[in-house]
Amino acid sequence: MKTLNPPTMGKNKWAGVVLLSLLVSHVICQGEKAEEKKFKSALPPPPPPLIEIVHTDVPHEETQETVSPPPVFFATENSTVVTAQTGSTALVPCVVKNIGDGVISWIRRKDYHLLTVGLTTYSSDDRYQAVHAQHSEDWTLQVKFVQERDAGLYECQVTSHPPTSIFIELRVVEARAEIVGPAEKFLKTGSTLKLSCVLRQSTQPPLFVFWYHNNRMINYDVDRGVNVSADESRTSSTLVISAAQRTHSGNYSCVPNNAQPASTYVHVLNAGENPAAMQTGGRGLSWLRSPSVWLLVGCVVLTVSAGRGLEAAPSRTQTVLL
Repeated sequence: MKTLNPPTMGKNKWAGVVLLSLLVSHVICQGEKAEEKKFKSALPPPPPPLIEIVHTDVPHEETQETVSPPPVFFATENSTVVTAQTGSTALVPCVVKNIGDGVISWIRRKDYHLLTVGLTTYSSDDRYQAVHAQHSEDWTLQVKFVQERDAGLYECQVTSHPPTSIFIELRVVEARAEIVGPAEKFLKTGSTLKLSCVLRQSTQPPLFVFWYHNNRMINYDVDRGVNVSADESRTSSTLVISAAQRTHSGNYSCVPNNAQPASTYVHVLNAGENPAAMQTGGRGLSWLRSPSVWLLVGCVVLTVSAGRGLEAAPSRTQTVLL
């Protein structure tokens, strides 16, 4: 019987250990690959690329090309300025092309207040609203009953990747009426009285313009010779009295529904009367009709009376002591 050499037996033993280790490593590696494959299969598939079929001139032959979605861009110019008058409805535009699945948000920049997201209003001020027609690219911000505090920058933002936005400035003006000519007007009896009222800084025409003679509205006093007309744009109104009489003297006011009113005073003179003398006399007496002047006079009288009372009080006290 042949006996194995101990050193040779040791080498075979280590070779077996190495072989076993390789087998174990292979099994572990295969298991990890199986787990990785199982994990990847659980993930949602990536969105399919946009493929465009390109037709060629060769019959029965077509090619496929991968096309990227068009980028989002604004048709409304950045830094656009919108002007609205107080009390009106302001429309702040924002037209967005290729919005896709993006969402439009409106932000008031002066206080970073979120106003709207999509068609939902997030502001407690219900004057703000996003106006959008279905399948339209227009996302206009509507501000009702505009006030001076509404002026400033507004941001129209698209939640694309990355987000993009533009800024629109809203300017608020106060419309006012103005009666053309001097504050006081003079004419002879029997002549034509014509007053023209023009609207300044008006961004939208008024619904109506009322004319007042003193405290009476005279738009429909046709039987008294009054005729009121407006131009096509409704930004001016004209009052005409063909044969003015002394009774037509007084204060005339032009009162639009959406602008500050204006007034003028008309003097209808008889033949031989001097307009300069009447103007001077009128101005000299006009202060009597001012409530502020009467209030000032009353304050002066009370002050003088109080001063006299204080001067008289010590003399009476001195008499009692004597």
